[in-house]
Amino acid sequence: MHPSFKSIALALAKFSVPSAIIAFLLWRIGPEEWSRFASQPKDYTMLAGALMLALVSLSFTFFRWGILVRCQGIQLSMVEAFRLGSICFLLSFVSAGSVGGDLFKAIFLAQRSPGKRLEAVASVLVDRGVGLYGLVLLVSTAFFWTGPGDLADENLKKVRFATISLVILGTVVLAILVFGGNFVDLLMQRLMQFRWIGRVFVPIAGPLRMFHSHKAAFAASILLSVLVHAGLTLSLFLIARGLYPSTPTLADHFVIVPIGMLASALPIAPAGLGVLELAMEWLYHVIPSEPTPASGTLVALVFEMVKLLTAVIGIIFYWTAGDEVRQSLEIAENET
Repeated sequence: MHPSFKSIALALAKFSVPSAIIAFLLWRIGPEEWSRFASQPKDYTMLAGALMLALVSLSFTFFRWGILVRCQGIQLSMVEAFRLGSICFLLSFVSAGSVGGDLFKAIFLAQRSPGKRLEAVASVLVDRGVGLYGLVLLVSTAFFWTGPGDLADENLKKVRFATISLVILGTVVLAILVFGGNFVDLLMQRLMQFRWIGRVFVPIAGPLRMFHSHKAAFAASILLSVLVHAGLTLSLFLIARGLYPSTPTLADHFVIVPIGMLASALPIAPAGLGVLELAMEWLYHVIPSEPTPASGTLVALVFEMVKLLTAVIGIIFYWTAGDEVRQSLEIAENET
């Protein structure tokens, strides 16, 4: 295949997949739901507030990554962290799942700091891990307040069990990395004796252990993760209230939204598109104690529009990017 034709075909495929997902979601909405949605008065003040909350929450993710990069001894200003984070958020809409920009961030930092390539990768991996940990922590907290006796759906009980298991596992792993000290060092020495295991895990052990010396910064990154997902939950609640007069409660949304986001974090669709909508539609029916006319699919689709508006910032940063950023983008595209 000719290189230029291959690039065009790849670009068309990237944009056709999200378009097909959106078309499918809209097709699933029945005429009665559309009629109910159209007849409801809209509160645009609520929708504007949802946009602002999404922007603030997104900014927290850039700030979190900047903190984790500095823990690795890599010089990165917060302005650069915001610039790169915005571009990566934009890239997530044309990549599978919500991890689209991670490769670009790792490549950019590796080029910026040739002697700290493993540290660059570690900052991205830990940022992703901390983000997911903050999410499951929020989900488990919501389940704690709900209680197992309030969950009638068997699938939801399975989600609760899986979430609590992930929180326990994540807490143990993070505690070992941060507080393990000599135990982790001794474990790495033992792993060195096994050729294949040592070759894979030992090189990244040092960068991951750097957080042992930055406990306060690491704790701040976890707090920021919880604030990010709490802010996005509030954003979705405001969208629901802006579209419908009767919706699941705020407490219900603190169960619904984090579970939906946890599902959308799986690398299935671009930016989790479609997964969040289907999850929220299901949860809108099984979580509230009293049924509401609100459509979880439509609320989530409007949230996707809010995310697209915030991605405009990434477009501006991309247009004003220097050669260093463009070169990293080109390498990341080739690697993909």
